[in-house]
Amino acid sequence: MKFLMGDQSMNLEIITNPAIDVFLELVRNSYEQLYASPFIKANVASMILENKQREAKISLLTSYKLNSFYLNSSDITALKFFIENNVNVRNYPKLHAKTYIFDSEKAFITSGNLTLGGLQNNYECGVLINDKNTVSKLKSDFLHIFTDDQQVSIITEEILFITENILSKVPKEKKVHFEISEKELFAERHIEPEYDLYDGGIETITESLSGWRLDIFNLVSNIPTNVFELDRVYASKNHLQELHPENRNIEAKIRQQLQELRYLGLIEFIDRGVYRKLWKNI
Repeated sequence: MKFLMGDQSMNLEIITNPAIDVFLELVRNSYEQLYASPFIKANVASMILENKQREAKISLLTSYKLNSFYLNSSDITALKFFIENNVNVRNYPKLHAKTYIFDSEKAFITSGNLTLGGLQNNYECGVLINDKNTVSKLKSDFLHIFTDDQQVSIITEEILFITENILSKVPKEKKVHFEISEKELFAERHIEPEYDLYDGGIETITESLSGWRLDIFNLVSNIPTNVFELDRVYASKNHLQELHPENRNIEAKIRQQLQELRYLGLIEFIDRGVYRKLWKNI
């Protein structure tokens, strides 16, 4: 199928599920693969690694939030598989796109995540683009975001270990709730209610953190609003100075530790000096 864009035509093929065979064929026949998917499951990660060329280079952009793993929307194991196989895995909390790029020649843009539901079982619809100029622009956009250290962070084995430790402490009888969080503050920033707040128990987090991480987490947890400003944490710098008398740059340390909590998928950066907690104080 050809679509006209200005004075040029672009080859597009509409793909609906099951799309797994088309997807794996792209995996088998490419040497550079760029994936952007908020959710990813271990079975699809295994399929990609089993079907790719040995020399293929893979980069993965995903949205790393504790609640995604708590609700089983994503698998820690999937990210482990990739990291163990030298895949560059990065976290972009704002990610919603599902874009898969192969060798700068083909791109699959779809409504489906890298899950069996997204590629096979659900009704999903997408387009396979065979136009090199368009794919080149998509690749450029992907790499622009992927290498933006202000918005994107590397997912490490240490981060996965801490997340697993938190989830291992969730009581078996604890049920998953799908409650919508309230818009408590900063409504003018258009922060919408979401289903991404972890409610596996705050103690599962505190028992998995230590040192500065735990101190900053406890301070943030005691802030009554879900969205908070950096100054609210700065207000406790005298208390932190008492806990850590050897540190002479408390404000810089606070910013560093907030970044650490962000890497762990526990808080989200909203705006300059503004953050959102990604857990429920229960």
